[in-house]
Amino acid sequence: MIDPVQAIVGIVVLLLTVGALLFLFYSRTNAVEKTGYGTLIMLIIVTLMIPVFWIMETNGQTEAKVKLHNTAVERGAALYATLCYSCHGVNGQGVIGPKLNGNPTVSKLSDAELLRIIRGGDFPNPDSPNPNAMPAWSDQYGGPLSEPQIQYLFALIRSADPEYLAKNGFPTGNDANGFNKVPEQLQSSNPTGYSTAVAQATAGSAPAKLPDAVDMTAQSAITIDMANPTSGQTCTPACYSPQHVKVKVGTKITWVNKSSTPHTVTAIQGTDPSKLVANPAVFDSGATALIMANGTFEYTVTEAAYNANPDHTVLYYCSIHPTMLGMLTIVP
Repeated sequence: MIDPVQAIVGIVVLLLTVGALLFLFYSRTNAVEKTGYGTLIMLIIVTLMIPVFWIMETNGQTEAKVKLHNTAVERGAALYATLCYSCHGVNGQGVIGPKLNGNPTVSKLSDAELLRIIRGGDFPNPDSPNPNAMPAWSDQYGGPLSEPQIQYLFALIRSADPEYLAKNGFPTGNDANGFNKVPEQLQSSNPTGYSTAVAQATAGSAPAKLPDAVDMTAQSAITIDMANPTSGQTCTPACYSPQHVKVKVGTKITWVNKSSTPHTVTAIQGTDPSKLVANPAVFDSGATALIMANGTFEYTVTEAAYNANPDHTVLYYCSIHPTMLGMLTIVP
């Protein structure tokens, strides 16, 4: 907006100048002098109006810049509420993935570094159980998001840094932080996911106990769906179905994504579901090659999987949605 004081001062100066020149103009009777003073008046008026127009244009550009930023933050919050909250927390406080809301490490990243991480993944965070599990979100690297959507997430993360906002001429304060908009977005679009996320924030991020195994040892090829959770399930935004299967070495497993969000199928090290550390030596569909809606991932159970743990089980999860947990119980 135009500064009212600047506007008033500019108008007063303009009126005084024009008034003085008009007085000179009408105090003369010579036509030549009148013509000269008339030209001078026009030149001075135009000269005085240039900075006024410049101020108006500058303020218009600033308003447009702030409006674009606010729109990007709102859209970033909506994307985050769909794809990111289960790893990074409802308020960006960090769960399995790194903290994004007010994290000094993130704030110190240059714009180019932060965009690179969002696009290509691999965020080095020693406090995370799976420090390099940030997936690649850009469609340039097999992710689900276009470049404008990458920019929306970038704007959301930067909105949590008051110093960045002030430096770039954006509004600051509690309302400027886009992470404060995520809980409302999530609660309205995914109440089950919101309840699960809140429960995790207060009681830890360990997933619920898995059901007993469905015996599929008689089959040489089976299918496991990634589908919307049913009543009573806490996995979100989708669940492996069946969550726990008993299979033989040599069984071909095909995971099918029947949900609307991308996922991975990633084996973990050990048998503790609260320590989600990827074990790609067993199997991993890959965070840079997400299984999109209607996509599939195939794996044939090996002796190495059978011997991976003493109880001959393999836990696996979605590396971008850690509440999605599945288990294989393997027999020879």
